[in-house]
Amino acid sequence: MIRLTLVHLTFLGMDKPPAAVEFSPGLTVIYGASDTGKSYVEEAVDYMLGASELKSIPEDDGYTRILLGLHVSDGRSLTLSRAVGGDTIEVFNRDLRDVPSQPADETLGYQHNPKSKKNISRYLLTVLGIDGRRVLQNSTGKALPLNFRDLARLAVVNDTRMADQRSPVLGTRMPQNETREKSVFKLLISGEEEPERPAAPSNLEKQFGKGKIAVIDHLIDENRGRLTMEANQSQLREQLERLQAALGEVTTAAVALAEVRTSLLRDRRGLEEINLAAQKHGDEVQQLLARFALLKDQYESDLARLQMVGEAGTLLGYFHTGTCVFCGAEPQHQHPEHHLAESTQLAASVSAETRKTKDLLNDLLLMIEDLQEQAADIESARAARDEELTHNAAELRALDQRIQPVDTDATELLNARSRVENELALHVQIEQLEDLKASLSTMAPAPPAARPDGIPAADVADFERMIHETLEAWHVPGSNQVRYDPTTAELSVDGQPRKSRGRGMRSILHAAFAVSLARRNTARDLIHPGFVVLDTPVLTYRRPEDPHEDCPELMTADVAENFYRDLLENPPGQVIVIENPTPPASIRGRATVHAFSVDGSERQGFFPPRFRQ
Repeated sequence: MIRLTLVHLTFLGMDKPPAAVEFSPGLTVIYGASDTGKSYVEEAVDYMLGASELKSIPEDDGYTRILLGLHVSDGRSLTLSRAVGGDTIEVFNRDLRDVPSQPADETLGYQHNPKSKKNISRYLLTVLGIDGRRVLQNSTGKALPLNFRDLARLAVVNDTRMADQRSPVLGTRMPQNETREKSVFKLLISGEEEPERPAAPSNLEKQFGKGKIAVIDHLIDENRGRLTMEANQSQLREQLERLQAALGEVTTAAVALAEVRTSLLRDRRGLEEINLAAQKHGDEVQQLLARFALLKDQYESDLARLQMVGEAGTLLGYFHTGTCVFCGAEPQHQHPEHHLAESTQLAASVSAETRKTKDLLNDLLLMIEDLQEQAADIESARAARDEELTHNAAELRALDQRIQPVDTDATELLNARSRVENELALHVQIEQLEDLKASLSTMAPAPPAARPDGIPAADVADFERMIHETLEAWHVPGSNQVRYDPTTAELSVDGQPRKSRGRGMRSILHAAFAVSLARRNTARDLIHPGFVVLDTPVLTYRRPEDPHEDCPELMTADVAENFYRDLLENPPGQVIVIENPTPPASIRGRATVHAFSVDGSERQGFFPPRFRQ
């Protein structure tokens, strides 16, 4: 699939310095004080992609034209140009940053028109290679071509929609558009477009009506025979809710025990690493002791040899006549006290060397004593750590014994939930078959009502898993078990619908929905424009254990840190995040960051200050 990347957003005006912001092909973060034009960037991007209006702010006074640079994954560069308040959008097949000096390559209307290609919607859909894909317009089954605005609502999310109680799928907030919006989401998730509504059956098809009914009756009886529980759908749903609640409690207990076990294993690894380092140090101490023992023997040998030389010299000086044993002088050339002087010099030399060697030996003995104390300390500490390791192993065994029944309970609850879900699925199949049977009238058969929620179960499960992995990567509290109901388009986490959560959690879940959709469709080569713009996704989030704080609900550093880390390490494509708080320092140098009106920032806002214009 072809993808788009936003390159830059530029405002131009007569005698006005350009107001521009560059976007990274990976992660771009725009943050800073309020009323600096951050959200205006998101609104302007949406306006350039076909939105009907752009609300004016005082700072845009005098700016008359907007440029949006795009890069296409096939290598092309495009620039969209639109006048502020204009109804047409010009397309230039190059990267344009200033007032164009040549005519546009295309001039398009901003409103989608399925009967003409001279509009920005059909143009961008053609660039993406998905023009003509069909989605349901209403429950009667009427199918119409896809509109690029259908994709933009899922990819460009303003701060109001981010925290809205309505499903992220239902972007227009208008009930009459629900069928189309669900059908668009089905197209993105499954890649399956809606076919044309079938025409009324022919006479030949009517002749087969009775045979079809007989087949359907057989299938209904077969499904009823597979039912194993004496409970209706309402009772089964209540039972499923109870199982889900019990499973949530068991899961919470299992997570708590797993965290304790992880802590014990972390402690054990720490002790083992300390033991390894201590063993290495102990080996070094023993090697030094062995070497110093050899040196001690050498010093003691030297002292013995010096003692022997001193004694031998004295004897030789006093009892041997003839050639001097010290200097080699013949008797006739020797001074009368010659032997005495030489003997005295030898004794002094031996004495000095003896003192020096004894001093070295004393120093060595002190070092040996210190090393022996170190060796004793190392052995004592090792013994203490061995006791800690033994205690740690005992705690791990006891914890494993506690975990086993919890795992067993979880398995039993999962099996029970699976059985109830299978029963409910059989009831749904029976209902569908009965509806189909009722629709097959040989007198005046009517086509069945269109169902935009018919997303394959495997695709729904895959999308739920992707959102779960995203929430886990962001360290959002809870087990983060995600359920998406294709019929209502409602997203539930840990058994609680998103619409019933607080504003902060709704924002987090909407952001996870948008990022997971981009990540999944990019990885599976399904339809997606290629970029996501999120306005205030984590500003109002805080952990649930602080419900009575008087201060505003602000995100925890842990969630914010992991939110940005995940977008950098597992990019879903291009992501532009607009926030008030300063992002973590860890993203510096790895993402494009624009700071508006904060200490040390180079710019006061999106638009240059008026006094500089």
